[in-house]
Amino acid sequence: MYLHNRRLPLAPMANWATAQGARTIAVFYSPNLGGSWHVHNTKMDPGPNRRLLHVFIGDPKQDLKDAVVASGHIWAHIPWRSRRHLPGAVLKARRLIRQHGVDVVHGHGIEGTLTSLLAATLTGVHERIHTRHHGTMHHEVGPRRALLADRLVNRLSTRIIATCSGVRKSLLDLEGVSPAKIRVLEYRLGIEEFDDVLDERVSAVRQRHDINPDRTVVGLISRLVWWKGVEFAVAAFTDLLEPDPSALLVIAGGTGPHSTTVEPLLRALPADSVRIIDHEQDIAALYKTFDVCVHLPVTAGVEAWGQVYVESMAAGVPLVCTRSGIGVDLLENGQNCLIVDYRNAEEVSQALETVLGDRELADQLVHSGRRDIARYARTPDLNTFDAIYC
Repeated sequence: MYLHNRRLPLAPMANWATAQGARTIAVFYSPNLGGSWHVHNTKMDPGPNRRLLHVFIGDPKQDLKDAVVASGHIWAHIPWRSRRHLPGAVLKARRLIRQHGVDVVHGHGIEGTLTSLLAATLTGVHERIHTRHHGTMHHEVGPRRALLADRLVNRLSTRIIATCSGVRKSLLDLEGVSPAKIRVLEYRLGIEEFDDVLDERVSAVRQRHDINPDRTVVGLISRLVWWKGVEFAVAAFTDLLEPDPSALLVIAGGTGPHSTTVEPLLRALPADSVRIIDHEQDIAALYKTFDVCVHLPVTAGVEAWGQVYVESMAAGVPLVCTRSGIGVDLLENGQNCLIVDYRNAEEVSQALETVLGDRELADQLVHSGRRDIARYARTPDLNTFDAIYC
C-alpha cells in the first residue's frame, strides 16, 4: 500500500481529516477503471468542506491515475490480482479508513465497491455509497457469484447511484432495492469535443488505419463481448457488400472474449473489407470517418449507460441501433436514429440500406441527434460532488 500527497506532508494527516466542518471522502476504484467521466470528476473542486482520498484497487487506466496525481489529492494503492485478494484488500482499506478519519466511502466497479463497503461497514462508517456501472447482465447470463455480490453491495450501501433510469429499474424490479436508496446521476460528456474536429486529425486517423474516404464506412465502437451484439452488425454488413462491394466495416476496440463467435464471421468477409482497431486515441476523429454508426446491445437492460449513442450523435454520424441503457429514454425511431429489434441482422441490414440511400433522412437524424443529446453535456453548473455527497 502506498500513500502519495503532492500538497500536504503525510505527518499532519489527523489534522487534515478532522478540519473543522470538513468531511473526508474515500473514493475506491476497481482495476482498469478510467475514462472521461472518472477523469472529469477528479478535476472538480470538492469545495472547502470536503477532503478526498482516492484509493486504487489494483492498477487503474493511466488517464485516471494521471488525473488524480495532477489534482494533488491524497491517493493510495492496494494490490489486487484476483478475488482471492479480497480479504487482504479489505484489511488494508480498513486501516486507510481509520488512519484518515474517513466519513464517506464511494465504490466504483465490483472490486472497488466490495472492498470499500466491507471495510467501511467493519469500521463503522455510516455513509456508504456505490455507483452501479452495469445493467442486467448478471441476471441474464450470470455467473451466480456475481448476482450474490450485487445483492451484498446493495445491502451494504446506504445510497446507490444509478447511471440511468434502466439501471434504477433493474435495482428496483430485479433486486428489490428500496427506491429511497437510489439516486439517478447520468454520466456527462464533453460532447463539443466530438463535433469540433480538425480535418488534419481525421486525415491522420484515415492514414493510420487505411480508411479510404471514397468508401462507404460502417463503424462500430465496441469490445467483442456478448452483450454488444457485434455479430449481428457483421451479418448485416455482409448483406451490404452485395450492392456496395467497396464498403468497409470498421470495429474499434475489436477484441474480447466473444471473439470466438465474431471472428469466423469476419474471416468470411473479403480481406480488405474489414478494419479491426485495437486502440485509437483520437476517437472523435475516428467517428468522423464513419458514414453510419451501428450499436446493437442485445437487451434493453444490458447497457448501464450507452456512451456510443451520445458520441455518435455528437460527432454528427447517423445511428442504427437497438434501445438499451440511456437509449430507452433518448432514442426516437426515425427522428434521431433508426431503431432495430434485438438480435435481428435482417432489420439492421434494411436500416443500413435506408440511411445510406437517403441523404435527407441521414441529415435529419444528425440534426435531431445533436439537439437531443444536449442533456448529456457537461455544464459549469454541474457539480457531481454536490449531487452525490451533499
